[in-house]
Amino acid sequence: MDTLDPATVRAALLALAVELGDRLRNRHQTARTVTLTVTLAGRGQVIRSRRLDGGPSAHTDDLRQILADCGFQRARIRAVTARCEQLQDAARTPEQLSLDPHRDDQLRTESAIDALNRRFGAGTVGPAAA
Repeated sequence: MDTLDPATVRAALLALAVELGDRLRNRHQTARTVTLTVTLAGRGQVIRSRRLDGGPSAHTDDLRQILADCGFQRARIRAVTARCEQLQDAARTPEQLSLDPHRDDQLRTESAIDALNRRFGAGTVGPAAA
C-alpha cells in the first residue's frame, strides 16, 4: 500500500532504526554506514547511503537520525528498507566520551530496553511512535 503520510513514513523509519540497532547490539557489532532503499509508487527506487558522523555505532538514535535525514516529504512511498554496512566488532570500536548527559541517559535507557526485550521477547519495550 502506497502512502503520502509523513507520520507513517517517520514511524516506519523509526521501527527500522530500532530493529537495526537491536540486531547490531545483539550481534556485538557496530556500523559505519546506513543505506536506505525507498521504493516509490511507480516501482522506481531511490537509494541513499549515509556515513555515521561520530564513527561506527549501534545506538538506535544515531541510526534513526541518519534515516530521518534522507527526507522524502512529498513522495508516494511503497516500501522502505535499510541496511547497515561497514560492520565492525563492537569490542574493537573506540567509544567516544560524551559530555552530553542526554546522550548518556539514552545509552543507559537503551541497555535497559535491550535487557527487557531479551527477557520478555522482542518488541516488548520500544518507542511509542514506532
